[in-house]
Amino acid sequence: DATENCDVMNAMFIENPARARSRQCLAIVGGQYQSYHIQRWMRLNSEEKPDSNKPLQLVGRWRRNDGNDEFLYPKQRAIDMHQELLLTYLNHLKSTKQNLSEIIKNIAINNTVIVVTANMGQSELLMNLICSSRRRGLDTKNLLVFPTDVHTKELAESLGLTTFYDDHLMRFIPKEESARYGDRTFALIMIAKVVCVQLVNELGYDLLFTDIDVVFYRDPMEYFRNPTLGNFDVYFQDDGSRQERYAPYSANSGFYFIRSNERSKILFRSMMYSGDIIIACRSHQQVLIALLEEYNSLFGLTVKVLSREEDDFPGGYHYHMRKDIVKKMVNGEIKPYIFHMSWTLNKVNKLEYMKQMGMWFVKEQCIGKQVDEIFAGEVDTTDNTETCCSAEPIIQCFYRDKPSVVPCRDAPACTITRHICFITVCSIVIPTLLLSPPRFPISINRWTVSTRDLTGFITIMTRH
Repeated sequence: DATENCDVMNAMFIENPARARSRQCLAIVGGQYQSYHIQRWMRLNSEEKPDSNKPLQLVGRWRRNDGNDEFLYPKQRAIDMHQELLLTYLNHLKSTKQNLSEIIKNIAINNTVIVVTANMGQSELLMNLICSSRRRGLDTKNLLVFPTDVHTKELAESLGLTTFYDDHLMRFIPKEESARYGDRTFALIMIAKVVCVQLVNELGYDLLFTDIDVVFYRDPMEYFRNPTLGNFDVYFQDDGSRQERYAPYSANSGFYFIRSNERSKILFRSMMYSGDIIIACRSHQQVLIALLEEYNSLFGLTVKVLSREEDDFPGGYHYHMRKDIVKKMVNGEIKPYIFHMSWTLNKVNKLEYMKQMGMWFVKEQCIGKQVDEIFAGEVDTTDNTETCCSAEPIIQCFYRDKPSVVPCRDAPACTITRHICFITVCSIVIPTLLLSPPRFPISINRWTVSTRDLTGFITIMTRH
């Protein structure tokens, strides 16, 4: 046993990415005051690009090997917005917690609730989560919706769901859907996700947070309550991406289970206080992962990431990159707990992928509609699921080269110019282009990519 003679062991996790083409060294410096952080040093020129002729200089840990810094400092607008939101949150915290506690105690099962949040622009995704779950006989009694506007509150309640709506907290959140991954609306919706999780966690309840672009096939609580699983503080779906800003966990912030304890409470209080960085970075995922790493080191927060190599919790990575697993799903060879349609640019292609995969159950008459438009004023206040939910999946072909439950040979191919191959471009193509620019046009997996096709993606996504 290599650790037999170790009374204390300090472990570092380090890798030199194959595509980085950099000579990475590891220095262990003795005779110093103990540190539990890695300092990152790089040779950069005045344009912040790698240059082996320059002296080493200290850089942040979100600095990529190509020199690009993925830490975005908050601008004054983001700072002001966060301070206003935080002031509102703190001024109403006592009454908010009291009101929320009264609701949760009536729905919690084994001290656990399922938490979701949605605005009106995403309302059909919320409906699909409920329609697909109930079709499979899954209980949604302990599911709590944090709507960000009154219209979504009314819609959720018309489906028989329990809601908690606080206008003071949610007035900052736009009602419309985000136009694309990482835009300002997307960032503010991420703030709503932090608020709802932090409040439930602070009240002492365990919780499963799920994005609404998730479909449940089995009750995921059976997995997280399995006594053989171990007693980690937090469990996250593996995002699948191995970008440096997601190191070392690549935790997906759209599906995770949290045990309420002192460690997890500090984690999510810190997330609340990091809202300016979340707004600046246009995502709470990388902020959350940085805090997971910090608190794992600082006070032993235990973190479990559900490996992308397994098939219990597949998502966008598997849809685009592991078609072998998706094929097994379609053929009924495996039955995952959930499928998370992440790795998409916006709601449009989420719906296209879900319809092609037989994951869509919302009738057209209910999409993008408010309660009074759907029910013409005649609303059963208990449950109107049958009005909007299809008994069978609504299947439609969009792309012949994307996984589907039916043959889609006559559909067009997935193309970058139609904003469909978003994550493949951002996770694979762009880093490659930045490190070793090719001659255009180039061919990637049967797609022809021109300079014009990539210009918009590179401009937007190298910053986000």
